Amino acid sequence: MPARLHAIRRKRSIGAALLALLGALALACTVGTPAYANGLSNPDRGNFPIIAGSEVGVPNGYCSVGAVLVPSSIFQRLTPYQRAVRYLVLAKHCAPLNSPIYFAQQDIGDVVWQSAASDIELVRVSPSRDNMALHCAGLSTPATCSPIQTFTPRANGQVFMTAPPSPIVGRRAIAGTGIPSATGTFCTSGHVTGVICDFQPTSLPVGTRRAYEHLAAGQSAVVGALRPGDSGGPVVSKDRRLLGIISGDVPNTHFIVYTPMAQVLHELSRYTLAPAN
Repeated sequence: MPARLHAIRRKRSIGAALLALLGALALACTVGTPAYANGLSNPDRGNFPIIAGSEVGVPNGYCSVGAVLVPSSIFQRLTPYQRAVRYLVLAKHCAPLNSPIYFAQQDIGDVVWQSAASDIELVRVSPSRDNMALHCAGLSTPATCSPIQTFTPRANGQVFMTAPPSPIVGRRAIAGTGIPSATGTFCTSGHVTGVICDFQPTSLPVGTRRAYEHLAAGQSAVVGALRPGDSGGPVVSKDRRLLGIISGDVPNTHFIVYTPMAQVLHELSRYTLAPAN
């Protein structure tokens, strides 16, 4: 029978949570790395600001953030509030249109757009409101003072990634977008499995059923390298260029599939990568 693509969104149900925990423990025993009880490969993935590789809660589970965008039009960046709004790219199968998305036990925004054919969607994230400050001007006494309201973005253009030669995973500035090298390896940074850098570009086996269009594939030396909850996370080069958005895998094989960033930015042509801070 043709292989079926397997979406990798982590379920919230108790039974699924137990299965995920058992799987994480089994992985820890195999490779000798700790598994966090909440499913996070790194607890910082659950802290603000949100970046590529952060965990978000969706109606039926958890997914990873693939990229953070801002509108490219100056007319959508006129006010301090507008300049602090951010947009998250997730996998379309993570949440229905208009669904609320959660982070750190907060409702951070809704799904405002979904692709017609690709496995991508967009979440609008409003900024946090800073404490009001007074701005005073003038040489006369008393000075003329006006209240000034400022805002802080709750997401920015970084990614959870290593910085070779250091193996430590941290918040790193994204160096742009790109495509995988035909002869090199690339990485994923899902919130469950963390940074994995042994994928090579490949083609899916003949007859593989694709739930979405515009998918590229990678092949790992490990069967089932990704885990539930990695869906939507970033596919990234070792020099921190975004290559795509994780869609899923082919069960019991070495293959993963993702939506290339070229396709993402083609469909979201009015957006660009958010600044790193």
